[in-house]
Amino acid sequence: MNTTVRYLPAVVAVIAASALATATPVQPVRAALVGTWKLVSDKQIKPDGSSVDLYGVSPLGQLIYDAEGHMSVHLLMPDLPECGTQDRRKCSDAAARAAFDNYLGYWGHYQVSPDGKTVVHTIEGASAPDWIGTSQARFFELKDGTLTLTTPMQVIGGVQSKAVLVWVRQR
Repeated sequence: MNTTVRYLPAVVAVIAASALATATPVQPVRAALVGTWKLVSDKQIKPDGSSVDLYGVSPLGQLIYDAEGHMSVHLLMPDLPECGTQDRRKCSDAAARAAFDNYLGYWGHYQVSPDGKTVVHTIEGASAPDWIGTSQARFFELKDGTLTLTTPMQVIGGVQSKAVLVWVRQR
């Protein structure tokens, strides 16, 4: 028997075991993130422990992770003042400012960290132009169909804080 053929099953087994050892911690976590999520809470937590509902007490939002590594997120405070026109470029300065301050949307790609505790969003397009081209880490916890994402400390509205977003699975 050819020596190469005789050892081939062992080599294949070692390669497969190595691939599984590398993929196992991240793949199930990534698979659990895939889907469409509805925002139920977005709190700004200050260093003193006090909190503010960043997009109101009943925020609107949707987060999508797909199996290929694409993501999209939209956050919106409900009941914003209307502009009185379907032409968004005709809004008054005050209405436009309220819309800008109370909506955040971005899309790009995501990766789960090797330890399975952090998801990193690499942003390709955003309502906040300075976010484009950045990577933003979110600590996450998945439990009973609920996804909690927590940002590192950052400045939000001029205040040092972190955001804690709670999502429930839609699909």
